[in-house]
Amino acid sequence: MAGWPWPKAEKTSLRRGVDHWLATASDGTTVELIEFDFALNARLRLEMYDRDEDDSEPFNNLADYATRGVGTVVKHLNDKGRGPVVAAWNGLFFAYDFKNGGGPRGLARHVGPVVLRGKAFHNVGNPRWTFGVKERTGRPHFAVLHQPAKAELSKEFDFASAGAQCLRLNGKSLRLQPFPRAGEAPIRQPVPSSPSEAGHIPLIDHMRTSRTSLGWSNDSSKLYLLVVNEPDHELASKLALKRGQAAEGGWTLDDLQRFWTAFGAPNAVNLDGGAVTQLTYLRPDARYELLPPRLVAPNQRMVFEPDFENAPGGGTLMTFYVREVTSTKSGR
Repeated sequence: MAGWPWPKAEKTSLRRGVDHWLATASDGTTVELIEFDFALNARLRLEMYDRDEDDSEPFNNLADYATRGVGTVVKHLNDKGRGPVVAAWNGLFFAYDFKNGGGPRGLARHVGPVVLRGKAFHNVGNPRWTFGVKERTGRPHFAVLHQPAKAELSKEFDFASAGAQCLRLNGKSLRLQPFPRAGEAPIRQPVPSSPSEAGHIPLIDHMRTSRTSLGWSNDSSKLYLLVVNEPDHELASKLALKRGQAAEGGWTLDDLQRFWTAFGAPNAVNLDGGAVTQLTYLRPDARYELLPPRLVAPNQRMVFEPDFENAPGGGTLMTFYVREVTSTKSGR
């Protein structure tokens, strides 16, 4: 399925400028793509929500992310009355804070700076690449920069996060670390990334698991969201790779890169994935379809009213989302 077009894919027009494709592979992996056309619908905006921005101690780089899944985040954002969220999904990589009682169901920290509404936060290192967006003359400009200085972030982005893996840039695929050959020792530490490399993450790159990835056109008129959902769990995928066994579905980082190449996206990045992969989008019937994070919910799609009553929690420290503003003049 790491090609395009997908056989027997179901296509749905969610609203003006927003199309959705969904297909299922023979191994049970589901793949879905959402295309956001900002030229066709000038009211669309890509933004980012950070759980640390409005908790009990904002911007202290420590947040209880587990209480808010993507559905709860969307309700929280919609309640602000700034235009409905059209789609929302997990953001970039973060770290569990075991020292303060965190972990897979508790507290988390950032692994790199983030930019929210044009202001940079968390000078805690800068792994790999930073992906983000800046609005210019009412249109988005998507960009990915290799380890930019924190002082540069506020100038270049309105919303952004560090830690991305850059798969394609200006029509060229960046270098991935190959899977070790028989007899070779596996790479156990991140390889320092360069502007010609995607940015290696040991084990994670080569395991077949759920993935969340973004691609975009050179003129930033189109943004593409790809969500790959494996039929088993991230832990099972990890163990299968370590034991040299076949995993049940999911994609490797190489699969992602091959897809974006076949699709024709000149630019693409990999976000966080695995057990935190999650997605919700607004359907034409005004209800939200939700793929919950496997950390807290079974592998099944759910449908909710806009209040997201009883939606599962858990999830991610950061959430990317596209909303539709009520006016292009004010951006509100």
